[in-house]
Amino acid sequence: MMIKKTAAICCAAVLLMLCLPVAFADNIVELPILMYHHISTVPDRWGDYVVSPETFENDLKYLSEKGYTSISLQELIAYVDGSGTLPDKPIMITFDDGQRSFAEYALPLLEKYDMCAVAAIVGKYADDYTESGDMNVVYAYMGWPELSSLAKDPHVELQSHSYDMHSLDSRRGCAMMAGEDEIDYEKVFSADMSLLNRRFVEYIGEEPIAFAYPFGIRSPTGKDLLLSSGCRALFTCDERVNYVSRNPQCLYELGRFNRPNGANRYQFFLKMGIS
Repeated sequence: MMIKKTAAICCAAVLLMLCLPVAFADNIVELPILMYHHISTVPDRWGDYVVSPETFENDLKYLSEKGYTSISLQELIAYVDGSGTLPDKPIMITFDDGQRSFAEYALPLLEKYDMCAVAAIVGKYADDYTESGDMNVVYAYMGWPELSSLAKDPHVELQSHSYDMHSLDSRRGCAMMAGEDEIDYEKVFSADMSLLNRRFVEYIGEEPIAFAYPFGIRSPTGKDLLLSSGCRALFTCDERVNYVSRNPQCLYELGRFNRPNGANRYQFFLKMGIS
């Protein structure tokens, strides 16, 4: 009887260990990632992908009060490589697309709260607005001269959001088109990636090491090409908390939570495990 009871206790202990949150395991850290796009002072523009400056500031204030520390991509990679550490409550802040509102509204607030963000740039947008010189903060994107200056700020890391795959027309983001064979897809994807990398080297001084999938749409072939080119982190639009470890593969499909304007702050952050 005693043997059966001991066996039952051991089984229960094993089950309990299996049910414990992953964050309790050695070297595994829970990392929520925020995803923003555009910031606007025009109420008519607020919505799922456009927030007010007040919303963004109050988010930073809330995170700061809860004891969270924003981390850079370099810090994250150093941790995964075993050469760095992470704070007790890390969070990553990302901005997609490269709109001028990032420099106008987000950067001063990041500096105010001593936080950092990863800004993923669409190369074609940067080319177009470099050529036009249009800097209207309501709708414009940052040109390369402005991005070059921005890259020197310690609160900002610039990464890739593709050169010209931010579209839902004939091709949906980075997906293969109907009837497209893998060889043709590789040529198109590689050409897009290479052009963006050349722009980065020309204006930023180095190639990007992370890629944010446009619309979160991805393909296995595209992933292989990105990783073989030296990309260290891949950002998706899957809304889930990440568990980072010493395994580099934990960076290959990072989940992010899109921040809509008007959503209850407590409830929104609660989904990310922040309360």
